[in-house]
Amino acid sequence: METTSPPQVPGVELGALLGRGSSGEVWEGVLLAGSRPVAVKVAGGDADAAEAAVREASVACRVASEHVLGVEACTALPDGRVALVMPLMRGGSLAALVRARGHLGPGEVVTVLAPLAGALGRLHAAGVVHGDVSPGNVLLDLDGRPVLADLGVGRVLGEAPTAVWGTPGHLAPEVLMGAEPSAASDVYALGALGWLCLAGEVPGAPGLRPGLASVCRAGTGSEALVAAIEAAVHPLADERPDADELAWLLFGAAEPEPLHLVAGDDDVSAVTYRLRAAAGRPPSAPVAGDRPAGGRHRPPAARPRRRARLAQWRPVAAGLLATALVVLLAVLGSSALRDEPARAAPRPAPSSASPPVDEPAHQVADPRADPQAPAERAAELLEVLADARARAFREGDVRHLAGAEVADGPLAAFDRAAVGRLAAGGLRYAGLAYDVSGVRAVTAGRDSAVLRARIGTGAYRVEGSGAPRTRTASAGEPVLVDLRRTPDGWRVSGIRPG
Repeated sequence: METTSPPQVPGVELGALLGRGSSGEVWEGVLLAGSRPVAVKVAGGDADAAEAAVREASVACRVASEHVLGVEACTALPDGRVALVMPLMRGGSLAALVRARGHLGPGEVVTVLAPLAGALGRLHAAGVVHGDVSPGNVLLDLDGRPVLADLGVGRVLGEAPTAVWGTPGHLAPEVLMGAEPSAASDVYALGALGWLCLAGEVPGAPGLRPGLASVCRAGTGSEALVAAIEAAVHPLADERPDADELAWLLFGAAEPEPLHLVAGDDDVSAVTYRLRAAAGRPPSAPVAGDRPAGGRHRPPAARPRRRARLAQWRPVAAGLLATALVVLLAVLGSSALRDEPARAAPRPAPSSASPPVDEPAHQVADPRADPQAPAERAAELLEVLADARARAFREGDVRHLAGAEVADGPLAAFDRAAVGRLAAGGLRYAGLAYDVSGVRAVTAGRDSAVLRARIGTGAYRVEGSGAPRTRTASAGEPVLVDLRRTPDGWRVSGIRPG
């Protein structure tokens, strides 16, 4: 929906149009309370754009960071659109800066990339993949703060597959070959960003491109930085450092330096909200206490050995690469949230702890309360868990998540925020259901289990203040579902490639 005049957004007076794209518009505005400048992204009137806006608000809330573009308010407008109020970033994107200057120095690259790697680490710890880490999605504040934008295109690990998205030159080899975007493909995209900053061009295909050292324009003193970036763009996903480890490699590779800015306009049309920004101060080094739980950390003595080993790696032929890559992820998690069909509605949850292990399975009505369910009733168990989660999004009630997920897991934390944001945006997923098939137990212990299954989505409607939109069914993808037995019964604790 295109407009020639600003929409009415409660609490904000809108001014100039900053940009317009296929999914909406971005306006410059001023808060009526306090007169502070802001940017307001108004999503298009279609259901996909509204969902992306609510997703963006959910993710920004979950992974709040000074290096992730925040969302200060999410408001449903009378015409069915959704408005996001965000900080106003004045300047240019990293894309505009590199385009104007040709390349950046080693210290400048650390200033930009290291904090972004830390921000990706927070996203990945929350179970979220960005999916389009690219120079147009890096906004630079006037005080030198790089910010990762466009969280609306992100997805939760395990979400049902969609079309491959991303920016040419920044897509990991496995994604180009059909795998789902993953944390490792985000790291590759960030490495490609570093390659662009040092060489003035994106890396070519593995096996065909030259080594970064031969095309780096940053001069002497960039050897360690080149090794870190080469590690990030390793053709094999399993050989790349994770985002937190990459942040440490970058900080140890060169001393951060302020960016040298160039005045000029930004490419606002590339993504709906290419706001403005620029930069000036180096980031502070990470400390161990800031690292997300579970992040890998090698002691300093181990890092040079890893860099040396990866720097000596030689490109592999495309055929060998194809056999080494895995098709990644699908199912169970995000604000596009897909769940299982109504054919297996859950029975009432137990009011007490699980029954003794020796109680026969047929005497337990709810499979979640049956200690033997992963081994003897795997399909029924997974269907009930999936429906509990789907019900939370069908009804906009976070209480139903307790019947599906381990309360202290990242999936449950994200879903609680997502359901709340959907309700705030006036949206719900009517008829949402998972299509669960091919379920079998991989392992089935007393307190933990792993199930293999295919999980897709049936058709459902996105309903809100505007006209409802129907989403078509999607085919199931193989996944491994990790289960944990809690005092209330079996719950989902995680999802892995199947």
